[in-house]
Amino acid sequence: MQPEQRCVILRSYPQGPPSVSDFECVQRVVAAPQSGQALIETHYLSMDPMTRTRMHAQAKPAPMILNDVVSGRGVGIVRQSLAGNLHAGDIVAGELGWQQYAVLPGDSLRKVNTSLGPMQASLGVLGPSGIAAWCLTHAAANVRANETVVVTAAAGAVGSVALQIARIAGARTVAVVASTAQARFARDELGAAAVVEHTSATLDRDLAAACPDGVDVFLDSVGGALHNAVMQHIAVRGRIIAFGYISAYNDTPGQMAEYGRMYQLIHRRAQLQGFLVADYASQFSAALQDLAAHLAAGRLRSFEHCVDGIENAPQAFVALFSGDPIGKQLVRVAVTSQQGISS
Repeated sequence: MQPEQRCVILRSYPQGPPSVSDFECVQRVVAAPQSGQALIETHYLSMDPMTRTRMHAQAKPAPMILNDVVSGRGVGIVRQSLAGNLHAGDIVAGELGWQQYAVLPGDSLRKVNTSLGPMQASLGVLGPSGIAAWCLTHAAANVRANETVVVTAAAGAVGSVALQIARIAGARTVAVVASTAQARFARDELGAAAVVEHTSATLDRDLAAACPDGVDVFLDSVGGALHNAVMQHIAVRGRIIAFGYISAYNDTPGQMAEYGRMYQLIHRRAQLQGFLVADYASQFSAALQDLAAHLAAGRLRSFEHCVDGIENAPQAFVALFSGDPIGKQLVRVAVTSQQGISS
């Protein structure tokens, strides 16, 4: 008999913000790897807000399938391999899904170099979050010394790294956050020169005080009304990089509120650019090398919040939208030794 595992499935498409009742932890059989595939024991899962955008029946290019394992990034150890590029004991990262074991093609997984940091860092500062932050700051925005750089969702996985990289580059960094706790974190741990809480009734006045000479670079993952508020303070020839729109992730596709402040874009002769990290694949190696060097030298810090247990993945995901997240949000997956799966 094939061994069983615990996994989390999507029971229903969320209506508005996700809730724990949209998910269910179930037992399912672990598939045996076929030719070209590997069996991976999941150790950590990455909780990413963008995952929410696929939890719609109308999601493009394809919605998540109801009653199927929730999609998501993870890192773990290869236990069996029929893939020529992988061997039992290799540490790999990829789209493992919310499950204790995943069977995937070997060419869809990337090996993790744990000499650069612990395996979970491959999901955060030394993985997609950190690499996206590096590409945003250096490749897309070309941040320069003495520029004023505003980062929204600055306490999050990408924002917290992007703000630090901009500061390392010599920029004056302004963190836009959602709470007093996040403000304290941005100021004390990230070294932001100024901090603005976007929930404040005096948001416009606070932005003006934080950016007296205007915003040279605006790294935005929130969108909506907050985007419009920051655009009021964009500097002449400012650069705006839009890399997310979490303010609308819970909206139904096709019904998301428009935003932009085009008159500011025109009168300030600013540049607005959309960002997908996949476009910068040729620079991933340089990004990882630079991130690892900054981390080793203490110039860059990694911040993680970890929840234990695959059954708690729904709560960890929901907290991205309803809680007060700081840093990279992870789930440490507990794997029992009685399941009979080994190398």
